[in-house]
Amino acid sequence: MKKLRLVGLARECDKVMDTLSKSGVFEVCPTKDLSVGKRGFDRSHLDRLIGKQVKAAFAIDYLGKLDSEGVDLAIEREKAIKKKINVEPFPYKSQAKYKGRRIITQADFYDGGAKEYELLAVADSLEQINFRRLEIKSELVRLSYKLVSLEPFGGFPLKFSDICDTRSTSRLLVYSESSVANCERLEKCDFPAYVYDCKASKGTLLSIIVLKENRERALDALSSAGFSLVEFTGDMTAKELVDDTRKRMDELKKEDFEAFKEGLNYVKYLGDLQILYDYLGLEIEKSQAESGFVRTESTFVVEGWLPSSYADEVLAEIKGKTENVCAFLTAPEKEDAPPTLLTNPRLIAPFEEITNLYSPPAYGELDPNPFMAVFFFIFYGFMMADAGYGAVMTIAALVILNVFKLEKGSSRLIALIGICGISTVFWGVMFGGLFGIEGVPALWFNPLEEPLLMFGLSLGLGVVQVVFGYGLYAYKAFKRKQYFAGIVDVLFKITIIVGVGLILLNLLLGLPSAFTTAGIAVIAASLVGIIATAGHNSPTVGGKIAGGFAGIYDLVNLLSDILSYARLFGLALASAAIALAFNTLGSLFFGLPVVGYVLGIIVLIPLHVFNLGLGLLSGYVHNARLQFIEFYNKFYDGGGRLFSPMGEKTKYIRFVPKENNKKKSAKENA
Repeated sequence: MKKLRLVGLARECDKVMDTLSKSGVFEVCPTKDLSVGKRGFDRSHLDRLIGKQVKAAFAIDYLGKLDSEGVDLAIEREKAIKKKINVEPFPYKSQAKYKGRRIITQADFYDGGAKEYELLAVADSLEQINFRRLEIKSELVRLSYKLVSLEPFGGFPLKFSDICDTRSTSRLLVYSESSVANCERLEKCDFPAYVYDCKASKGTLLSIIVLKENRERALDALSSAGFSLVEFTGDMTAKELVDDTRKRMDELKKEDFEAFKEGLNYVKYLGDLQILYDYLGLEIEKSQAESGFVRTESTFVVEGWLPSSYADEVLAEIKGKTENVCAFLTAPEKEDAPPTLLTNPRLIAPFEEITNLYSPPAYGELDPNPFMAVFFFIFYGFMMADAGYGAVMTIAALVILNVFKLEKGSSRLIALIGICGISTVFWGVMFGGLFGIEGVPALWFNPLEEPLLMFGLSLGLGVVQVVFGYGLYAYKAFKRKQYFAGIVDVLFKITIIVGVGLILLNLLLGLPSAFTTAGIAVIAASLVGIIATAGHNSPTVGGKIAGGFAGIYDLVNLLSDILSYARLFGLALASAAIALAFNTLGSLFFGLPVVGYVLGIIVLIPLHVFNLGLGLLSGYVHNARLQFIEFYNKFYDGGGRLFSPMGEKTKYIRFVPKENNKKKSAKENA
């Protein structure tokens, strides 16, 4: 990884930034403070870009909803026609062609950005359509409530305008939701009133005539009785008002449908709008990056990280755009925090995702992926140990990778499963595992028949990985010129394991007692060595002594780490036993005449799919745990930050992988 510093004319800043972003391999970082110039950028330009992206985001979301609404309506109309309901057909098919991020070239990307004004005009039209449809829906809700409130007055024969006062009387039209209205208070009033029951369809509707001077007293009495004034007006009867309201609702629904169809005409722009959204996102990223630039009135300075294998190519592209720029390419300095870029072979690259879940390696740190990948590969197959399952894993992965254009993370996961399927086939052949079928000969041994050997093999694999982890710790210490620590922190732990191994050989294989004697001697010498050296980092004598006994206590962790590999044994036996049990269940159907084998296979397929899925999940999770807890804690620090070049953070599109005809170094750890 190299640091690139560019100094150029301010008027050509946009040109240089466009070139860097198009390269796809440049990660900008804040420029170091210089004796001249100052930081700052045009915030209003960034705000305008964010506003445009928000507008594009609305259009994308709204078109997606319109498209789904169109598909649902088409299905609904088709069902109605099949039921011989008289409706107009609506032959609409989804125009939202792209599911997930689609792959495009950079030329298509920038062509999409060039359509900005046209597409933002589309977004404006969609905003107007959406606003009008919201108004219509609001009006429809209001009218529907009006219909509900008019329902009781369907039998009222007079126009509401007829409910009017004379020179000396007031006429009141009142309503109560109760079908048995309490009119006692009105009847007991000390003023004359004429009450006529209008026979509402529900509740109680009364027409009351009183003298004008008694109007307020009548209203008080009616309110106490649970009545309220009917507020409908106009030169229409209730029935005419209902008909008019329904007619208006039909007109609004037609207007809404026309607006809906108009909106569907814009769905064809959905793909272009998605490109525009990501294009604006890149422009926003460039504008935000400018806040870290150092500027003078006529110049600018930009810094960032660049893979060394692309440096010459990118510098040539910049020089091809302008000669008015000075480039300085330097190695990272001590105070820098470069990002991490891993360049592993294709078979190792999928395993990087496992390490990234834990933490990417820091700049200059040993890349653990080539070593971890070997153990992960072996352990995965060991835990599943079925040649049939392994073949299914590998074949399915090859088909998926060749048929579907998956995201980087998804494709790596599928590739990982396919690679581990090869290990599963190998161990299945060694252990006689083939879809749990009994009687398949094992090239080595059958774990269900010799579980102790399987248990010992599991712990043996664990010992190999733990010792290898200590070896990597020693390598790291030697690289830092900490030779004493690299020897004593590792040597005595390994000799402890050797001593225990000698004793176990005597116990399990009946070897001469000299093996036990030698094992005890090695363990005793190792314990003395640990007590004497484990506290070597402490500056005081007391600290060295305490550190020595703490080193003895750490042996408990070593034992715990090795015993953790018993999960290899448990998962391998569980997978084989479950497959065997499923086969036994399926075989119960085989004895049935004619259809026995058909029914048995129909039952077995989902059961084995379930066992395979369970094995895939448990194999991944427990395997990753062994790498993180038992392996990485021996030598790995992590804490790195993945290389994230400009233009990588897109939501709807991804670029065709950048061609690189140059031969890269076998590993570039940055």
